[in-house]
Formats: sequence, structure tokens, C-alpha cells
Amino acid sequence: MKSNLHLIFLLILSAALPFACGDAGDDDDSAGDDDSGDDDSADDDDDDSSSNPFLDPGNPGPYLVGNTSYILEDFGRRHGCGQGNRRLVTEVWYPACDDADQWPENYFSDFFLDKFDEAVEALIEAGYVEEEEFVDFPTGSYRDAPPHPDAAPMPILVFSHGFSSNRFQNYTMSNYLASHGYAVVSADHTCNAMFAALPEGVVLFEPLNAPFTLEERKGDVSFLIDEFTLRTPETFAGRLDADHVGFWGHSFGGLTVTEQIKTDFRVSAMIQLASFGFPPVPEQVVASAMFMYGQQDKIMEPFKDFHDQIVEQMPPPKYELNFFDTGHFAFSDLCVYSESLARDGDGCGEGTRIGTGEPFQNPDHDVIHEVLNAYAAAFFGATFFGFNELAEYLGENRFPEMMVYQPVF
Repeated sequence: MKSNLHLIFLLILSAALPFACGDAGDDDDSAGDDDSGDDDSADDDDDDSSSNPFLDPGNPGPYLVGNTSYILEDFGRRHGCGQGNRRLVTEVWYPACDDADQWPENYFSDFFLDKFDEAVEALIEAGYVEEEEFVDFPTGSYRDAPPHPDAAPMPILVFSHGFSSNRFQNYTMSNYLASHGYAVVSADHTCNAMFAALPEGVVLFEPLNAPFTLEERKGDVSFLIDEFTLRTPETFAGRLDADHVGFWGHSFGGLTVTEQIKTDFRVSAMIQLASFGFPPVPEQVVASAMFMYGQQDKIMEPFKDFHDQIVEQMPPPKYELNFFDTGHFAFSDLCVYSESLARDGDGCGEGTRIGTGEPFQNPDHDVIHEVLNAYAAAFFGATFFGFNELAEYLGENRFPEMMVYQPVF
């Protein structure tokens, strides 16, 4: 079944008030009606990296990380599969208060929203995963911990997951970026996500909806910007920075955000992980872009020309990280929690080279994420706030043993 999903994928592509630390967090599971109301931006004159969370991209930021879940409803759109208005299970990672570790540690199973057994049973029955596929483990954040009182205003980074994947597939990078002061927002693209744990039950990936999913996904990521800038959930009201919004996505999610920056000009920075886009790039697009790509990515190999054309056509500044011995899912966390899902698309453990079939070893998860995390944090900070320290970081290939690096200013 997994190989069939990859075939479908290829066919479609080619076609609030501040909380004091120690206060109880808001566990409301729906978006509030409060306006974000805070238009302040980060102090561009603050060059002290010891006090500015954006200025040390090579290390985790100064904040512990909280995460919380919402069910967001778009009353202007209908589900592509099933009935009713389009609803998105949405995760937010954010800088949490200093005693966030007094809140429950988030475990992998918590992403299933009390439907872990139901979801796993349905996924096994559908042939998407193997028996006893998932092992529960802590994911590095604290569920529903209050936001840090000193972290506002937080820039917003909207993530789009891969084809038939889930909102938490890049929780490692989400944690890292949140530790530096960002609010990372990621939704299950209902009907195209592997599963969406909606209150009435688990909605599985629907192959018949695949031809419509790109347009649905593009609407989803812009809807998330609306929800967190115009109808901000109470926990984050007055704490988000609507003037600094970024997109990032992996695989089909990278295609999603690449295509949506062509029409949603609220986004000024985009990171594309193991993906591509469709030329041309309209002249109105001014977003800075960073492209992270693996030279041994079998899923993306048929679309490499599209990838190269988008890299060429995007306006500067832009950056490309081209990793030597790296497959598709190395840019996500699937190698940690579901190697069997990632095996068909490559990126975990031993792989074979495109063209020659020679064996090679994909980079260890923690090793490649050291690179992804650092450059992503530097990119968003430099693009949003123009810090010289981050521009200098982006001017150099700090991992020449792992990648070719091409910045264009």
C-alpha cells in the first residue's frame, strides 16, 4: 500500500494577555475571537546574543517549548472527503515559561489527541503501517504550558506536511524554532494527511481526493495565517507578530507553500524541504527562500528540473543547501518514529545511489537536523529582522563535509 501512495504522489505532482510563568495554561480547543492586536516587532538594535533569542542559530534557543492543539473550522470551505465544513487538527509549538517542565511532557501518542489506539488500528487495517509500528516517546515539549511572558511578539511560521503524512512529522525542527522565539503552526491537511484525529473519529488519507489536494492545502496554509492573525486563539492573543510570517514545508508540503507564496504576500520568508515548485515565479513575489535538497532523493528525482527552475527564478536573497548522501525523509522525523513508512521513499539508514545502485549511508537524524535547525533559525531571523550576525552565518558553508551551499544575495 505504501508504494501505491508514492505512485499516487508522483501522478498527482506531474499532473491574549501575557501569562506569568506558573499560571495555568488555556486548554480551549477552539480558536478564540480576540484580535492579536500587537504590531510591535523585535528590537533591531539589540545585538546582544545572550539576551536576543534569534542571534545564536547554532544552538537551541533560551526557551523551553510548549505545544498545544486546536480543531480549527473554516466556514468558507467544505471537506474534500466527507461532509461538513473543512476542519483542521492544528498543532502550535511556542516558547514556554521557565517552569514549563512542571506541565505534562508531550509524548508522541499525545499528537493523536486521545485517539492513539483508534488511529493505529485504522492505519494497520488500511495497510499504512505495520503491527506495533509506533513506539511512544517524549518529543521535547510540554503540553499546554503557558507561553513565556518575555517572548512576545512571536513571528509565525506555518508548516505544511508531506503527502499522506501528518502535522507532527517535523516536530524536531518545530521545537528548535520555537525555542528561539517563534510560534510554529502546523495542521493535518484533512483527507490528505495519513490521519486526522477529529472529535467524531479518525479521518484517514483518501486517495480519491488526491487530485484536489494541492488547492485544498494552499487554502489551508493561508487559512492558518488568518486564524493566528485575525482570530487569534486566546492563549496567544496579543503575543503574535503578524508582520513577520513565514512558510515552510516538506515534499508535497514544500510544493504547497511554494505555490501559495505566489498569491499570499503576507509571507516574507519560505523554506522548502526536499521539494520543488511550478514555474514561473510572478514578479510580485518578493519572499526570501531557502531550499534544502538531497542529491539521493528518489522521490524528487523526476522533478529535479522543476526544483532547479524554481531556485533560479526566486528573487534574492535565496539559499540552497544541497546534501550529498541524503534521501527524501531525512529532512523529517519519520526515520525516528516510522522507518517502514519512510523506507520506500528513502532517507533512513542505508540507501542506494540514483543511477548506479551503489550503497550509501544516509546521515543520522541528529546529525542532519543540526544543520537543518541552525540554517533555518538563521534564515528566518535574518529575513525578518536583518540582523548582521545572522547574515554572516548565512554567508558561509559551515558543514562542507555534508553539503554544497549556494547563497545568492
